Amino acid sequence: MARFDILVHMRRCEGDSLAANVALSLATKLDAYLSGLFVASLGTVAYSTLETVVFQVQEADELYGTALAQREIWMRRLAAAGVAGEWLVAQGEPVEAICHVARWCDLVVAERPQLIADAPTGWGIVSRTVFGAGVPVVVVPETAKPAGVGERMLVAWNHSREGARAIHDAMPLLRQAREVLVLDGAEPMNPVGARHLPALDIAAYFSRHGVKAEFRKFDASGNYGAGILDAAHAAKSDLIVMGAWGHSRIAELVLGGITRHLFQHSDIPLFVAH
Repeated sequence: MARFDILVHMRRCEGDSLAANVALSLATKLDAYLSGLFVASLGTVAYSTLETVVFQVQEADELYGTALAQREIWMRRLAAAGVAGEWLVAQGEPVEAICHVARWCDLVVAERPQLIADAPTGWGIVSRTVFGAGVPVVVVPETAKPAGVGERMLVAWNHSREGARAIHDAMPLLRQAREVLVLDGAEPMNPVGARHLPALDIAAYFSRHGVKAEFRKFDASGNYGAGILDAAHAAKSDLIVMGAWGHSRIAELVLGGITRHLFQHSDIPLFVAH
């Protein structure tokens, strides 16, 4: 009986995939049921002619049929890894399909192109999935090395709601990790002016939940995204746990931000929650 459900979004229905490799590694570690999902996109039809729409629908139908035929290949791959799961195919808008299936999953794994992104950071498939899925997302950069993901984890803790959500969601992996490094960033100012709030002892919290970790105070002089990535490289981390889009996507697109920086520059998979 599986204790966990993982969904991996497959950008291509054929061939190998970094996201699939990471998802298989995590499924093995968590004794999870792994669902592979390919979405045959209908493309943009808002400004298309009738003839173009007909062609796009026909092309999407053919792709849908091709993807369905990949089921046996996927099932053999799961069997070889000793993982239970299924192959799912949808047609339409990818984020809508991913978020629909994510309703009965505990984690989504998705690959994000960096050199040829499908949309600016904050509006691409993965970014919108983080907002809409309702579950954490492991973002796999196309430059990532997926071997051993979850063995050495770095937690970027900034005392935010999103950061706390990411830690809660990552607990099954944190308990099993060989090394956990927690970067304890400066606590943000409270905008409502509450005083004498109880402080969270993050070390005691981890200890109560069976997570052995090293804790460091973290101050990157404002350049937090680069500082987190530098610390992760120094610690040889293979997974960064963090809250995503603590500010609005508009603000991060205009002003920059930690999520935006790491989505653009990280070569390490990101375990993110919003």
